[in-house]
Amino acid sequence: MYNWGNMRNTLGKNTRRMLLSYLGLLTLAAFFYGGGNYVNKDASYYNFFQNFISDLGRTTSHSGDDNTISIILFSIGMFIQLIAVLIYLVKAADYFSADKPKISLLAKLSAIFGSVSLLGVIFTPADVPALYSLHIFFADSVFNGAFVTLGIYAYLFYYKDLKSVTYALLCCSLIILGYIVFLEVGPSPKDSINALTMHATYQKIAVLSLIATIWIMSKGTDLLEN
Repeated sequence: MYNWGNMRNTLGKNTRRMLLSYLGLLTLAAFFYGGGNYVNKDASYYNFFQNFISDLGRTTSHSGDDNTISIILFSIGMFIQLIAVLIYLVKAADYFSADKPKISLLAKLSAIFGSVSLLGVIFTPADVPALYSLHIFFADSVFNGAFVTLGIYAYLFYYKDLKSVTYALLCCSLIILGYIVFLEVGPSPKDSINALTMHATYQKIAVLSLIATIWIMSKGTDLLEN
């Protein structure tokens, strides 16, 4: 579907297309979600503010209904996102490797770490008791890795004098850092509907910020190519 052959000319465009596919598939997955959340098992639909993204990847929804269609769409969408982000972040580092070889290599390694963590999230449904601890570990690792990767790329884009991209990266870094801190000091999402709403909403803000920042970065590397 996507031609990665002429990588230097199509990297940004193909990345943006795949990110749109990811958002579309997760929207469909939410439509088919069986219902329920950590606090209200009787909710009949996916609530943007009270369901986690990973709820779409449960084998059985919180309400106890079968979640097959949702988990299939979720898994496909997450794989598309993983491939898009991994290829983009690894190849984007090549734009800076001539001047900053060591830091570019660090950017690639950080991107790979985050991608492996995301793969772990896909393969550890949160409703399987034996996998729950691993699911939380991988989910936390995604954001920890993202924070490091964003910081590295903020420096690299600043070096190339693309300040608008640098500001976007720094802004997203602060959002991710805030989410990491909130996960450590905030209330458990299972405590109340208000606590769940804070967790689920902040997660969406963090993830959408990451997607938007990758989109802006891809525009930045388009400029470097041209």
